[in-house]
Amino acid sequence: MHYWLLALGAAAAFPQAPPVELTLESMTLETHINQLAFSPDGKQIAFVSNKNGPGKIGIIPASGGTPRWLIPGTGSESSPRWSPDGRQIAFLSNRGGQPDIWVVKEEGGDPVRLTNDRAVKQGIVWSPDGMRIAYMAEHDKFRDIYAVEVKGGTPRQITTNSNAWDEYRWAPSWSPDGKKIAFVSNFSDYYDDELWLVDADGSNLVKVTSKLQVMANPVWSPDGKYIAFNASRQQQEFWWGDMSDIYVTEMPARKTRRLRMNTFVSDLNGGYHMYWAPNSRTLYFRYIYRGYMNIWAVNVEGDSVATQVTNGAGSIPDMDVSPAGDAIALVRTTQMESGDLFTMSTLGGEETRLTNWGTTFKGLIPPVSISFRSTDGKYIHGYLYKPPKMEQAKKYPGLVQVHGGGNNAYGDGFHSLEHYMSHKGYVVLAIDYRGSSGYGREFQLLSLGEWAAGQGWDGVAASDFLRSLPYVNGKIGIYGGSYGGIMSMAAITRDSSKFQAGAPFYGIFNWATAYEDADRLGKFWVIMGHMGYKPGENPELYNHTATIKHLENVTTPLLIIHGEEDRRAPFSQSVRLVEELKKLGKVVEFYHYPGEQHGFRQPANRMDAYGRMEAWFDKYLK
Repeated sequence: MHYWLLALGAAAAFPQAPPVELTLESMTLETHINQLAFSPDGKQIAFVSNKNGPGKIGIIPASGGTPRWLIPGTGSESSPRWSPDGRQIAFLSNRGGQPDIWVVKEEGGDPVRLTNDRAVKQGIVWSPDGMRIAYMAEHDKFRDIYAVEVKGGTPRQITTNSNAWDEYRWAPSWSPDGKKIAFVSNFSDYYDDELWLVDADGSNLVKVTSKLQVMANPVWSPDGKYIAFNASRQQQEFWWGDMSDIYVTEMPARKTRRLRMNTFVSDLNGGYHMYWAPNSRTLYFRYIYRGYMNIWAVNVEGDSVATQVTNGAGSIPDMDVSPAGDAIALVRTTQMESGDLFTMSTLGGEETRLTNWGTTFKGLIPPVSISFRSTDGKYIHGYLYKPPKMEQAKKYPGLVQVHGGGNNAYGDGFHSLEHYMSHKGYVVLAIDYRGSSGYGREFQLLSLGEWAAGQGWDGVAASDFLRSLPYVNGKIGIYGGSYGGIMSMAAITRDSSKFQAGAPFYGIFNWATAYEDADRLGKFWVIMGHMGYKPGENPELYNHTATIKHLENVTTPLLIIHGEEDRRAPFSQSVRLVEELKKLGKVVEFYHYPGEQHGFRQPANRMDAYGRMEAWFDKYLK
């Protein structure tokens, strides 16, 4: 199986972390590595991992060797950023009881706090001269750019009212000469994310793009000639970031053009960072194709044909390119382990393993990549998890797993919950329904205006496929969170007879009321999924996609779980759904967690939710 190939030649130096028992608790203790950052000389790589506590910064030689932990203590750290001279590392930490920016010497020691306020901060970046650090912070119901002197002092506000307070995606980007900052803002319209420029002192604010939805932070080329970002065209491409293309703005003329890459690469996964080579012509980015996420490169001049750099199975959740442009650091997860750090030459060749910390569980068997036909004849890709040590004479219940995001993909990575449910005696089919990433733009376009409608039939077809397998007992459940919760209810309301139990978590079931209750980004996604229309502008479309209006024929027992502080998929959505289900006399149980936001971020809540789901399916499917 090719997911083992990456470890060849490195196993002796890095013995595999021993497998652990697969339990609800062990799933919350998986080891992860992310937030990679090469040192300016390319000799070291900073990263964040929970290997040595929750969110600790480590540094490892890029050529391989023993990592060291930068900062002692129990506080969590994130976003390590090397100073231009490589002597210091800035980072975010709650070690002082609030989220602040700190700086520590490269060799370690006592960190120095640069900010001292309770504002949520993100996107820290050093100025090219190493004198200041720019960042985004929430103040007075907005999120703006600030800059703080590394030698100390009061942070200076650079922009005013540039983004909504709950906009967590963006980071400022210094020009190579330090005179300007590029950033994404909705200055011109509440739902209009465009590229802007501002001088480093806050003057000369300029809007660069028009009628685009920018989906990723802008990145200056080393020579300052280009600003790269990815975006989609408003009113034409509304399926979030995966319909975006790479754009470059030529400076100082501020002329913006789209890279007309080979078609299937142009629907790259939105929000991912891009990385320039030192020649200021080559861009590196991550792209997912039929579940496999790899690194690609494209020349911004000439034919703009994108070519694939890495060739491994699995997924690459994070990467960085060395300042000299000769090496790539990447984290790769596989179906069998949670992820490790690798490097490779930009000339190509094999990847070199730097760590062997990835969590793996005892008795795992990889899922099988399969396709099945949906109700309209189109083929849908999925991953089939079978119980280990299946008994030939025994039949097992089936589960359909539907991923979140709507536009995302399930991905060829490490999915411990599906492994867990298969170990508990279920045949699990995780599906990439229409609209998912990595199957071409036409496949994604099938979902425009059909949020959870046409996709719901893909869930029904997945149930039919499971039922056709000779080792499945005919009882099928369906589950998922966020858009997976939306999709679960969509499939159930299309044909409830196909599902004997369901567990839709933290979903949306009436898009019109969700629009009223959601935060800015939640409202934005509602509109984008409905062809740019607000609820009052196209009520027929919103009625079509509202599963709460189609509950009469539901016979499926439902387990609903939601976080009370969720603003992305508002908690009120599950409250209203449960109220309607009870009015109709349906079988439903409802659990909710105080203080929990979107998703089950707190480990105790995650364990509780998954345990309740397991018990629910055991009750109705076994």
